[in-house]
Amino acid sequence: MGASGSGKTTLLQCAAGLDRPTSGTVRLAGQDLGALRESQVTRLRRDRVGFVFQSFNLVPSLTVELNVALPARLAGRRCRRPRSARRWTRWAWRTGPACRPSELSGGQQQRVAIARALITGPEGDLR
Repeated sequence: MGASGSGKTTLLQCAAGLDRPTSGTVRLAGQDLGALRESQVTRLRRDRVGFVFQSFNLVPSLTVELNVALPARLAGRRCRRPRSARRWTRWAWRTGPACRPSELSGGQQQRVAIARALITGPEGDLR
C-alpha cells in the first residue's frame, strides 16, 4: 500500500526477478538474483514462481485450456495439476475449455489466470 509512484510495482517486479534492483540484494528460493545470468533467473521464475498479472495477460488466440497449460508447455513439461490448481482449473474449465479469453467475463479470466499461475506447482503451492 502506498502512494502512486512509491515503488509498489517495482518492489514486486524485483521480488519476482522481472526487474533488477539498482541497489541491494533480492533473494528468491535462497538464490541472489543479481548473481544469476538472465537464463538462470528465467528458469528460476519458470520453475518456482506463479504469476497473476493485474490485466491477466491471457493469450487472446489461445483457448482457456491452452492458456492454463502454457507455462508447462513453455517449460517443455506435461501439464500436471497440483492439488491447489485443480479447483481453479475446474472453475476455469466450467467456462468451457475451448472458449477464448474474449468470451469470458473478468472474473472468469481471473480464474483462468490463477489456474495458469498454479498449474506448474510453484514454490509455496498450497496443498
